[in-house]
Amino acid sequence: MKLPFRHLIFLVMTLISVIPISTLSLWSVNSALNNEFNMVHDKHLLLASNITKALNRYAVDALAIFTTVTNIGSEQVVDDELMQLLDVIDVVSVGVFDENGQRTAILFGPEASQPKSLTNPENPFNLSNLNHPHFTPIHKEGVVEPTLYMIRQTTDNRIWLATMHATYIEQLQSALVFGEKGHAAIVDKLGNVLAHPNKQWQAEAKNISKISIVQQMMAGETGVSQFYSPAVKADMIAGFDVVPTTGWGVMIPQPIAELEQRAFDVIQFTLLVGIISLVVCSLFSWWIVGLITRPIDILTNKTRGLTDIGEDETPRLYRGFHTAEFAKLFDSFRQMALEIRSGREELEYRVANRTADLAKAQAQALHLAHHDAVTGLANRMAIRNKIADLLQQQKYFSLLFIDLDGFKKVNDKYGHGVGDKLLKSLAERVNKHLFIDDILARYGGDEFIVLMPNIESIEPAKCAAEKVLQLLRKPVQIDNHSISISACIGLAIAKGEDKDTDSLIHRADTAMYNAKHQGKNQVCMYT
Repeated sequence: MKLPFRHLIFLVMTLISVIPISTLSLWSVNSALNNEFNMVHDKHLLLASNITKALNRYAVDALAIFTTVTNIGSEQVVDDELMQLLDVIDVVSVGVFDENGQRTAILFGPEASQPKSLTNPENPFNLSNLNHPHFTPIHKEGVVEPTLYMIRQTTDNRIWLATMHATYIEQLQSALVFGEKGHAAIVDKLGNVLAHPNKQWQAEAKNISKISIVQQMMAGETGVSQFYSPAVKADMIAGFDVVPTTGWGVMIPQPIAELEQRAFDVIQFTLLVGIISLVVCSLFSWWIVGLITRPIDILTNKTRGLTDIGEDETPRLYRGFHTAEFAKLFDSFRQMALEIRSGREELEYRVANRTADLAKAQAQALHLAHHDAVTGLANRMAIRNKIADLLQQQKYFSLLFIDLDGFKKVNDKYGHGVGDKLLKSLAERVNKHLFIDDILARYGGDEFIVLMPNIESIEPAKCAAEKVLQLLRKPVQIDNHSISISACIGLAIAKGEDKDTDSLIHRADTAMYNAKHQGKNQVCMYT
C-alpha cells in the first residue's frame, strides 16, 4: 500500500501524539479503578472487622451466660434475671442430658425445641471436647428448621444444650446494605449460611463452602478477595474476617460492576479530554506537515523529468515564501541530476557485476550450510532435516550409524591432513555403491549416517550394511601410505514408533555401540 508522503508524516506525528495522550488516559482510568478498589479494601475490610468484633462480643457474652446457667445445676430454678439474659442472647431453651446423650430435664423453654437424644442418627452431636462451652455448627438434619446450639459438659458429666435463635446475627447482617447489591453475609465454620440477603439460603442454612472466599474464611484467613457469587450471579469483591470465638466467617461483598460504574464518570471525562487533545494535535500536525511537504511535491515533479535535464538548464527562480534549506536543495538537485546521468551506465555495470557476485556467494553459502567441508557429503543439519521429513510423513525406512575404528590412530600417526583425505576417499567409495535415493552424511568426526529411504525391512538393510562394511575394510592408498581401517555399524528401522529424529538416531547409535562392545568391525541391529 502506497501513501502520500504528507499523509505518512501526518500519521507518524499523530501516532507520536497518541502515545502520551493514551498513556495519560489509561493511567487516569486505572487510577480511577484503583481508587475504587483501594476504598473497598479499606471500607469493606473495616466493616467486616467491626461486625466480627460485635459477633465475638455476642458469642463471649452468650457463652458466659450459658456457663452461669449451667453452673446452677438442673435441680435449681433459673431466676427471672437469668431468664432475661437468656432471652437477650436469643436462647430458646436449655436442656440437660446424661453422659450417654439422653435427655433428663428441660431447665428452660419449651420441650419441643430440645432433641430427646444427642446421639440420634438423624441429628447427631459431636460429644467430644465438651469441657468448654462452645457453639455447634448449625444443625439441618432431624430438626424442623436449621438450628444453632451452645453445648457444654459439666464436671458431674451432665451435658447442657442451649437451643438458639439467630436473631441478633440476622439483625447485624440485615443492617448493612450499600450500593445496589452490596451486603453482608455470615456463615458458620463449616460454610453453612447463618445470615444472608437471600432469605431462602438463610432459611435452609445453605452450605456455600465451595465458594473460594468461604474456603478462605473456613481456613481462618482475613483480607480482601474477589469471587463469583451464585446468589447475585456476578463477580464480587469482598472484605472478610473470622470470629475468633466461634470460627464464623463474615464477608462484606459488592459487585465489581458497581465499582466500575462509579469510576465511569472519571473515565468519561478522561476520554473526552484525550479525544479533544488528539484532534487538536492532529490539526496542528496537518498544518506543520503542509509546510514540509509542499516543497517536496515540487521536487518530486522535478524528479519525473530527471533524465531530460540538459546541461544548459537555467537555475530555478524562487517566488513567494520559501526556506533557505529548500532553495539550496533545488540548486543541488540540478547538479545532482547532471552527475547521475553521466554515472548511470557505470553504476549499472557495477550493479550487474555485484549482483552476479552476490548470487555466487549465496549459492556457495547455501551449499556450505548443508554440506560437510571435508568430504562434500550432507552435513549433520541436512541429514537430520531429511530424517525429520520422513518421520513426519510416517514413512518406513532404514538408518545406518557408522563409527570408524581406529581413526584417531591414523590422525596421530600420519597427521590430520591424511585423516581428512582418508575420510574423503572412504566417503567417495561408499557413495558410489549406494542406491540413487540413499544419502550418505557425515554426522561429526569419524561418524557417518546412511539414510536408506526405500529399504523398509531388516534383511535388505542388513545386506546393505554388510556391503558398506566391506567397502570400508578395503585399504586406501593416500600419499604413498596404504591405510586399512574398519568400522562398527548400528542399524535401526523406522516403523512409526519414533516420535522425533533424536530417538531414531539414538537407537542406531546404541546398536553401533553394541557392535563395538561385541568386538568391533561388525554390524549390529538395534533390539
